[in-house]
Amino acid sequence: MKTLIKWLAFSLLLVGSCKSEKKSDPTSIVSGEKPVVYVSNYPIYFFASEIAGENIELRFPAAELSDPSVWNPVADTIAQMQSADLILVNGASFESWLMNVSLPQQAVVNTSQEFSERLLSGGKTFTHSHGDEGEHQHEGTAFTTWLNLELAAKQAESVKEALTRLHPEKKSVFEENYRKLAGDLMQLHKEFQHTVAGKNDKTMVFSHPVYQYLEDAYGIQGKSLHWEPDTPLDHDMLHEIGHLQKDHRIEYVIWEGEPLAENVEKLKKMGIQSVVITPMGGAADQTNFMEGMRKNLEALKEVYGIRE
Repeated sequence: MKTLIKWLAFSLLLVGSCKSEKKSDPTSIVSGEKPVVYVSNYPIYFFASEIAGENIELRFPAAELSDPSVWNPVADTIAQMQSADLILVNGASFESWLMNVSLPQQAVVNTSQEFSERLLSGGKTFTHSHGDEGEHQHEGTAFTTWLNLELAAKQAESVKEALTRLHPEKKSVFEENYRKLAGDLMQLHKEFQHTVAGKNDKTMVFSHPVYQYLEDAYGIQGKSLHWEPDTPLDHDMLHEIGHLQKDHRIEYVIWEGEPLAENVEKLKKMGIQSVVITPMGGAADQTNFMEGMRKNLEALKEVYGIRE
């Protein structure tokens, strides 16, 4: 009887030890289950989807928003993210909510961390606090990093590496898919460079200050306003663009989305054309990231008068 009791006690101890060991590994995957991966914007969603395919359960909580940078997770979503296998974020101040949410740091991967020295200023300052530290400030950076397609390829690489650490059995699949994606991104990057090269004599107006990486990467000259495409242009706004037109020979306004027809007409009467270049932070409408960026390239060709 004593032998039986000792054997049962040893068996229970062994089972408990195994459970404890599994719980301590944040990247472990239950056999037969897909790892759960959260993303914070559409470019990261696209990269993860292209690289991992059906090998992960990919979740994009802000998918319904055209601009996920203004998204704030509710309590239920935070709880689900806290138990996720991996959380891929853009970084570069895109996720302002991260300063106020507690997530397991070992699960969070900042996809722009590797090129932090190349981040551009966004001209904003954020104030927040961490526990007993009291309030302090961080200077915000411009966050649409993926509009520089070279940086987009680097973010895709960070996604690939994070997925490989999470699911090493699929390393070869992830590597192959990443190489194809990176090749497509860099080819498009060269096409953007070729489109603008030697043609920086044009100055345009951007309806919002979200194109910093596009301007910086491809040598585009632009001035930024704070206009919404679905807001009618009033007297003050027209006065503002009039001054810019006089001082900088403005010929084009670049909009984030399709502007109101009346806005297009008012600008046209001033000799200013309207062109849409989508920042691509939110889910693309009936297209994907690569197709959306190609449409942006075609819009840029129109601005620079390139006919093919």
